Amino acid sequence: MIKRLIGIVIFLLIMNAVVRVGLVFFHDQQFNDMVRETALFGAGKPDEALRIAVMKAAGDNQVPLEPDFIEITRRSVVGVNDKVIIKTAYAVNIQVAPGYKRRFDFAYTTP
Repeated sequence: MIKRLIGIVIFLLIMNAVVRVGLVFFHDQQFNDMVRETALFGAGKPDEALRIAVMKAAGDNQVPLEPDFIEITRRSVVGVNDKVIIKTAYAVNIQVAPGYKRRFDFAYTTP
């Protein structure tokens, strides 16, 4: 009986950690997709409009991004409009288990 109870508690702790970490990675992937889309269609837009769009994407996906950690560069491509490259970086502290937090660092650069 005690073994089964301990097994259930350990299983629940592991599932709790998997769900918490999985949600953060899911939100990060959604955020990266939105940033990629912003960069893809942002050739004619000013940098401030792109920065606002990235911050809105961060808010929509619960990403704790500061505006200072968004870098926007433009590269000229022959025969095409400017190519926009957006770099972002942020960190999230996740309570993986009671009394144990883990920091996850995320960085993304659009292709």
